[in-house]
Amino acid sequence: MRRSFRQPALVLLMSSLPLAAGCGDGDDPEPSRFAWLAMRAEQVRELSFEREVPVRTISRAEVDAEAEQAADAIDEEALATLAATYGRLGFFPPDTDLQAAFGQSMDVFAAWYSTDTKAISLIGEVEDNVLVHEYVHGLQDQHFDLGELLDAPLTSDAHLALRAAIEGDAMLAEVRFLMQETNDADLDQLNWAGIIDAAQAAGEQILEANELPALFVDYPSFAYGFGFEYCAHNLSGASAASPTPDRAFPFDWSRQDALFSDRIPATTQQILTLDGQDPVVRVGLEEVPAELADRLEALDWDSLGEWLSYLLLRPLDGALELGGLRALAATWDGDRALFVRDRKTGATGTAWASAWDDAAAAASVEAAMWQLYGGAALDEGEPRLGQAEDGEPVWIERREERVVALKNIDEALLPALAEAAFASGIKPMRLTLRKGPSLSAWLSRRLPGPR
Repeated sequence: MRRSFRQPALVLLMSSLPLAAGCGDGDDPEPSRFAWLAMRAEQVRELSFEREVPVRTISRAEVDAEAEQAADAIDEEALATLAATYGRLGFFPPDTDLQAAFGQSMDVFAAWYSTDTKAISLIGEVEDNVLVHEYVHGLQDQHFDLGELLDAPLTSDAHLALRAAIEGDAMLAEVRFLMQETNDADLDQLNWAGIIDAAQAAGEQILEANELPALFVDYPSFAYGFGFEYCAHNLSGASAASPTPDRAFPFDWSRQDALFSDRIPATTQQILTLDGQDPVVRVGLEEVPAELADRLEALDWDSLGEWLSYLLLRPLDGALELGGLRALAATWDGDRALFVRDRKTGATGTAWASAWDDAAAAASVEAAMWQLYGGAALDEGEPRLGQAEDGEPVWIERREERVVALKNIDEALLPALAEAAFASGIKPMRLTLRKGPSLSAWLSRRLPGPR
């Protein structure tokens, strides 16, 4: 199941505008209120419903119970694989209790739309703008089949970029609703810079307040704030840096429609740079090299992209000589993470290859990976080979603007695997097939709600 949810931090953001009051004067105002808000969602998003979207109200206790049930149903072997791959790569300790983490009900949302049930769930009373936001997700699903888009075997980077387009589009329509209802105005009179800055600040607050590793809030920390700016720029030409729209009003919402069809964003860097990113560099592996196939088998592969690379390194922010890690992550040019199993020992290993804007940035990433693993070189004559703090072998090497970091792979295989990972044999494709759900898709499943 895929769900789109609404967080209080962004509700607080919208409180900078007066909230629209509900409508309906009958004994039971909810049906007429829902019908009116569904109609308003059609108007502000400029799409029409093909069928009704049911709405249910659920308590926080029911959400918690559903989240716990869903976590209990997650296959333990799948969780173990997740820990042995992404955990070993450095996102969280491999011994993290993932079942407990997935079962935690995060108090960062007020409602969600489910592409499985085709219905909206509300946690208690919600403001009209929140419900409009969720109705827009219903419109997106009916017109563009969100379930099919999100179920595609995307990389984590592409999945998160798509989520940003989905949430940013719904936020645009929500803000338009608020402008019309409270100010009798439209998006041409919006303070774009203020709303964009507040939305992105809310994402940073989520990262700061989160008690779990930053990875577990990759979606809410990224998709809303950065997705909103991306969609604002796509629709109107406005951005935080240049808040005056450069497209004529009324804005052409077919530009938003295209983000779900022929212009689906492919990377988080595309979202962050407002389509100003460099071409993705070919680096890394998606399969085990033929010469190592007798010892290693591929479990899966992924691309982290700029945002997840930042979250990987974020625990090191402020570390000696690394500088700002957001700025470092912005120099991302491409990456591949290959997860392998040793056929002889059964050990799981990781091979992450990445490319950066220049050698200086790559050198900082090289130093960061040594720090992330708590590694130290074993032999002065071979500075690339070391041992991580947890005792596993590591190989960290830089060649100009590229870095390869290997972990928990037989020392005899490390030089050949590193050599192969530096090669440039990958064709950059947004929908390159993976073997299973990406890390980002996995994490989106931990949100409370029906599955």
